[in-house]
Amino acid sequence: MSDVKVVHVMYALVFKMLLKEPQSLDALEEETGLSRSTLYRMFKTLRKHKVVHISDWEQDTRGRDAIAVYKLGAGRDKSKYKISGAERTRRYRERLKQRKQTEELGKLITKGVSNAKRTDPQACAV
Repeated sequence: MSDVKVVHVMYALVFKMLLKEPQSLDALEEETGLSRSTLYRMFKTLRKHKVVHISDWEQDTRGRDAIAVYKLGAGRDKSKYKISGAERTRRYRERLKQRKQTEELGKLITKGVSNAKRTDPQACAV
């Protein structure tokens, strides 16, 4: 084993993991200890020569397709899901509307009924 470089062992581990199931660069980085830039360059070359392809995308915390999942074999890369500008605006306006409703509800709850009116049953009736 003295003539085998550690990097070659790591590359072998990468392919062993890919044989089991599709992998993201995050998982490969964690398992092998290779840097992200090394893995990125490696997979860029492997995609160019049609050894691997992007089989899926993992979403980030904002719901965007951000992390590629690679699979061994030639195949078509799965495209990213893209949200249209109109959909993005609709979602933003919906969040603003919900935020405003929450603030108004919070004001009503904290305002409440004064102590003097609480003894009068008609004042508390809604």
